[in-house]
Amino acid sequence: MENRKKAGVAILVSDKTDFKPTKIKKDKGIYIMLKGSIQQKDITILNIHVPNTGAPRFVKQVLRDLPRDLDSRTIVVGDFSTSLTVLDHQDRKLKIFSTGSNGAD
Repeated sequence: MENRKKAGVAILVSDKTDFKPTKIKKDKGIYIMLKGSIQQKDITILNIHVPNTGAPRFVKQVLRDLPRDLDSRTIVVGDFSTSLTVLDHQDRKLKIFSTGSNGAD
């Protein structure tokens, strides 16, 4: 048996949510787009799984492929496989500030 990593995407919607799907669009585990409405308000959710190389170009291409489906009510989520800042590339420890319940402020 071949040992290959497989990627995939999913969007989970609680059955307690008043979500009414109108369109689902998929592309081989790369993205899934779910259009519908919640409380009579239209919404689009796009979940993308980006490969480890060429992430910015890949995201740009996916967004170009779906121009008629995306609008100001679109939420884009996913694994973007890219660093967000220069600090993500540096080999140093960062202080983490939290509002957790560990007693520290």
